[in-house]
Amino acid sequence: MTRLALGEDVRRQLRDRVRFLPKHGSAYVRAQRLRSLLEELGIRCDERIDLQDADAVLLASAHGTEAIIAARLSDEERHTAYTRVVARLLVSDMRAPIDARIEGQHGIRLSTREREEDRLVEGLALALASGRLEAAPRPLYDDVPKLTFAFTPRSAARSTLGGLHRWSVLWYKRSDFYRRLRARRRVSEAIGRICVALDPNPPLVA
Repeated sequence: MTRLALGEDVRRQLRDRVRFLPKHGSAYVRAQRLRSLLEELGIRCDERIDLQDADAVLLASAHGTEAIIAARLSDEERHTAYTRVVARLLVSDMRAPIDARIEGQHGIRLSTREREEDRLVEGLALALASGRLEAAPRPLYDDVPKLTFAFTPRSAARSTLGGLHRWSVLWYKRSDFYRRLRARRRVSEAIGRICVALDPNPPLVA
């Protein structure tokens, strides 16, 4: 089996760090914050290349993972590009020895799977850019309960929550209406209350 270009330990670190990123600062500061986070996790970032047909390219190869950000972008556009790169790393299973994802490229035909993945990336990137990760389904950025056979009230509640998470991700990548609905603050807060009711004391993850 082809191995993942980004190991699960690195992805877990990225998830943990993204949840606690500061929300303040200019677009330049927020872009640099994301760049520093990626570089601390061993992902090289290059903003010097003159990309014309894309805003960013995420490249995984035998030499590691690299994020190439178009030199022509404004601070706001650069911040958006970095949020998409981070979201792509969290959502996509990039494979070694070589794999690539192009961000900000329009007018190309995508398969159904690629379109669904792009919708997940776009939604998570918007949530990250706005400082409201809860506006996107939790499985995209956090470890959540799984849908399993349940034998106790606690495990039944967590299994129910796992099923709701699976349903949420399924419709998030297929329905524009659900993505808009899920991004509303009242809806996000209501979903958060449901999660707490079903899993009030989540187990600590080492």
